[in-house]
Amino acid sequence: MKKWMFGFGLLVLSVILFSEFVLSQPYAYYGGGFGLGGLNIRQGSYDLINFIVDWASPFLEVTLGGYNYTGYLLFEKFLLFILLMSVVYVAIRKVPVFEGQKFVIWTIAIIVPLIGVRFLNFEWLNTVFLEYQVLAVALAGILPFIIFLFFVHSALRDYPAHRKIAWIFFIVVYYGLWSTSEVGNYGEIYFWTMVISLLFLLLDGTIHRYLDRQKWNEADKSAVAAALARLGEEIEKIENAKGMPEDLRKKELNKLYRRRSDLQKRIT
Repeated sequence: MKKWMFGFGLLVLSVILFSEFVLSQPYAYYGGGFGLGGLNIRQGSYDLINFIVDWASPFLEVTLGGYNYTGYLLFEKFLLFILLMSVVYVAIRKVPVFEGQKFVIWTIAIIVPLIGVRFLNFEWLNTVFLEYQVLAVALAGILPFIIFLFFVHSALRDYPAHRKIAWIFFIVVYYGLWSTSEVGNYGEIYFWTMVISLLFLLLDGTIHRYLDRQKWNEADKSAVAAALARLGEEIEKIENAKGMPEDLRKKELNKLYRRRSDLQKRIT
């Protein structure tokens, strides 16, 4: 795979340089592009991209364009097709009747999302893309809060007063963003983030104890897993021990079995 990726990178670089050398000789330096020995790399990249788009667009318009092959929202529909194809491929691979039938799996994985995407009208496309837009905004918006939360409860875990000061500073920053925002939607995001931060400030001790308990639970599970591994070794030794009386073997095995059952309940 690494050799294939390296070869593909060399091919792309060669095409860029070749297209720039052949197609861009008459051009002068363009818009901040980088030239090397008379070669305009920026213009060569533009030419390569235009070549790929001009070559691929007719094929994608025929397959994904819909009734009139308009190609509207073509790139977005292509991305949606790739996404659906990946999901359908993973799902079809789990069906026992298709096991080992790679050609059938790929055929279904391509045709099913192709039919679905091809006949999506403009309203449904906008609905789907709006959902992904909301997802992107939510993830991008909550990420700073999560980073700050774990910073406060890891770097300042032993300093409750410092954690409260950090939350107060965070609230003040978002209050400033909310009070100076001129766009209503952005202001609402800042406001509710500020409200949630205030709740985390008031519940700082409870949240910190909960996070500590989760950490200890994970450590306890690791210890139980190690103990189960040692019990498995002891059980195997006793089962394979030669010369041990059978009644003693059963007694020791029963004790180890009960111990193993108790440990398994703790991690399940």
